[in-house]
Amino acid sequence: MTPTTSNDLITPLRAASRNLAREWGFLRPKIAGSDLSAAAVHALIELGNGRSLSVDELAAELRVSTGQVRGVVVPELVGRGLVKSEGEGGIYGLTEEGKETLGRINGFARRQVAKALEDVGGGNGVTAGDITSMFRIWTQALERAREVGENFPTPAVTPGQEESPFGLPGTGAVAGAGVEPAVAKRTVEIVSGYQPGILGRVVEMHMEYYYPKYNWGREFETVFTEGMLDLLKRVGNGKGNQAWAAVLKQPGGKDRIVGTVFIDGEITAKEGVAKLRAFIVDEEARGLGAGRKLLRAAMDFIMEEGFGQCKLTTSKELMVARKMYETEGFKPMGEYWYGGWLEGVCSMEYLWERPAGKHTPSEDGTLKGKEV
Repeated sequence: MTPTTSNDLITPLRAASRNLAREWGFLRPKIAGSDLSAAAVHALIELGNGRSLSVDELAAELRVSTGQVRGVVVPELVGRGLVKSEGEGGIYGLTEEGKETLGRINGFARRQVAKALEDVGGGNGVTAGDITSMFRIWTQALERAREVGENFPTPAVTPGQEESPFGLPGTGAVAGAGVEPAVAKRTVEIVSGYQPGILGRVVEMHMEYYYPKYNWGREFETVFTEGMLDLLKRVGNGKGNQAWAAVLKQPGGKDRIVGTVFIDGEITAKEGVAKLRAFIVDEEARGLGAGRKLLRAAMDFIMEEGFGQCKLTTSKELMVARKMYETEGFKPMGEYWYGGWLEGVCSMEYLWERPAGKHTPSEDGTLKGKEV
């Protein structure tokens, strides 16, 4: 069938395909009656029935790049406690919670399909078997067309495993099958010290995450802003206080702060002990390495300033963030449940201690920090 003779079929088929994608919810951020992305839902389905798959295998099943699976899908599922790593080699399988979530998704889908099938027929002779057969034939035809015809590229973003506020996983690398177009890539630059607008952005990013998730409103915003304002006044005062901003560089666009981390060298009131605070990355910067770069800059500062210890507090459910902290040498020291308006959140305390023998000489030749 040539394009000339099939135009009358192509247009309505494209329209039907668009409507089908919209009805299935693929244009929405969350699908299948869940609070997961479409890619995460499909990954859960592929990992069902006791299967364990590698990143490469998941990418092949989902028809996406390994960068997207590694930087987007896996962090989202691991961060939610739905998927776990099974030994070495990057093999992943479902947790018990993941199996329960998949059960709910399958139940939702079955009800949706069953209800639609009730409307099929109507005297036109079409059966459920006919629909299944046509879907199978059409899917196989699309697969063959992609293999032997044109490629369908999508804009590429630098691969990386990233996190949302306090390390929650989210979006990341997006790469299509076939040849990628020559597009200007976004980059992130880490800058230290006060930056115009940093206070407003760190508060905004925290509220965008914590209000929808925990309903932390005015009281949280007020307390958090007051604390960050106090710290910002002390940044760069020579007493171990510093700030870093991840600045998104967009070709043809305006630079924007998309992540922060602060070191407070005075809050503990103990000599040689600092605290890591306000580590957060905006959604639009996920997949660009912003979180990893921010944390590395902060830890370099800790070493250079000669601190013997560094503390931090994070939420227990933020497993990706906790993994990052532990990679940097932080060790869990305990956990507790918040009360009052923070009720329902389990907090974890972490402590980093300078490795024995690693000290930073000061300008006068003495050692900074205490012996550990």
